[in-house]
Amino acid sequence: MKLVLMHLTQTISYRNRTDSPIRIVVEPWAHQYLIDPSTEAEFRFFGEPAFAGRNEIEEAGTHLCLWPPDGGFVRLFVDGRELKQVGQE
Repeated sequence: MKLVLMHLTQTISYRNRTDSPIRIVVEPWAHQYLIDPSTEAEFRFFGEPAFAGRNEIEEAGTHLCLWPPDGGFVRLFVDGRELKQVGQE
């Protein structure tokens, strides 16, 4: 019998309602992205059931930090397209 593990996913919508781009930092890797003003993004968290845990979003003044659960990862999307990383600040 073959055991198939499925990725758990959670999608969180976020809208930047400021007049400036907001920096998103995905930890613990320090991957960085920018969300333009008046833009809605999706944070898609993925993880295996054995590592499922709590997704964390931390507001840090000028940016947001996303912490996926141990063994998991997160991807950022705008209009269905995955965002590319930007240089570190």
